[in-house]
Amino acid sequence: MGLVFVKYKSYLIGISPAFVFLAVVLFETQNTPIRSFGLREYIIVLGALVGSLCLVWYRFVEGPIRDLTRSLRRAIQGDYQARFSCDNRNGLFYQVSQLFNQFMDFMEQQTEEVAKTRRLQTQMYENEKIYRSALELTCERVFEADLAHNRFLYGQEQYSRHFSFLQTELYDDIIRFIAERAVFEEDVEQYRNTFQRANLMQIFKEGPIREVNLEYREKTPDGTVQWRMATVIHLSDSTGDSMKVIGYVKDIDSRKRNELEMIQLSQKDGLTGLYNKKFTQSLCESYLAGEGSQSISAAIMIDVDNFKSINDTLGHIEGDHALERVSNTLQCVFHGTDIIGRIGGDEFFVLFKEYSSRDALLLKLNRLLESLDEIRLGPEQDFPLSASVGVSLYPEDGKTYSELYVKADTSLYYAKQHGKKRFYICGGPFALEKKESV
Repeated sequence: MGLVFVKYKSYLIGISPAFVFLAVVLFETQNTPIRSFGLREYIIVLGALVGSLCLVWYRFVEGPIRDLTRSLRRAIQGDYQARFSCDNRNGLFYQVSQLFNQFMDFMEQQTEEVAKTRRLQTQMYENEKIYRSALELTCERVFEADLAHNRFLYGQEQYSRHFSFLQTELYDDIIRFIAERAVFEEDVEQYRNTFQRANLMQIFKEGPIREVNLEYREKTPDGTVQWRMATVIHLSDSTGDSMKVIGYVKDIDSRKRNELEMIQLSQKDGLTGLYNKKFTQSLCESYLAGEGSQSISAAIMIDVDNFKSINDTLGHIEGDHALERVSNTLQCVFHGTDIIGRIGGDEFFVLFKEYSSRDALLLKLNRLLESLDEIRLGPEQDFPLSASVGVSLYPEDGKTYSELYVKADTSLYYAKQHGKKRFYICGGPFALEKKESV
């Protein structure tokens, strides 16, 4: 009984005025004969009771339904700030109002987040357009692609104008066709491996790297080969089901050729064009530690005889000319694959690679001395030129550049001490084997 009272106390409070009115009427008529409590009094009592019930119905049922309907209509029209309030004494509708308001709070929060996301996406899109426009002013080609769906999103028309053989929007096919038909043969494999879709997706998924670059050579329509730099950048707005990238290609031909020329100058001797001492050593060390480690080679050191006398007698200009003549002779006698360098004022070094036999080495050394012996210097071409040569063998005399250098230098000194214009081949740690000069 107590539970029933608690559940319906709101309604009992609502109709309490009718009960109060009925009690007053009964009190006033309690001493009146029953026959005097007529129809009029009953109608008044009944009217008061019905009016109270209507008031209760409006306050606890119709009013909340009307307010809820109004709030729902506002929500349907997109007003997510609509709320429904109800007296906490109206148990069921109060619970409905709480749930409705919680739902609207959630909807408002989600709407704000969606609106914020859209604003960010719009801003990113605008930023991408600005970035893309800036790139187009400085780059040959610009594109956007979705790697996850293997599609060009932007730039396909530009690429098709540049490469007439491109008639597709598939990213993998575009990279493959360019590699096969437009990239210089020596760079094709590296280009394909770098920019293929699977490789880029793995790089961007696994680590913090957001940019991939490659310098390569591209064949132009007129048949020339020019340097290009291609860059692919992972965009930050990529989602789980897509991977957007932006890429561009720059013409770096002039810069790259200047750079290569500077590198070459740093590796070459300014007078003779041969490798300088430092780079000669670097090339020899790399070769002996790598592809030449299982073959036989000869370290040959050449020193111009009486070079000081040439400078003192003929002058330094003729001395420089003598060094140039020696350089040309070395390049004619030895192969283009051999390592030839100028390692001092009048000293030269050759790593003669993979000679077939000792006799082949002797023939090469004799030819060198013969060629140098034919050179004449001076205005009258009457000043002879000759050189002394020291040789050490790989791997008998050493397995490193330093070891071979020391043995060849010792052999060269021995040749100088025994008449010059000849060569000596190292025969062991201290023993030197003399070969007759030509």
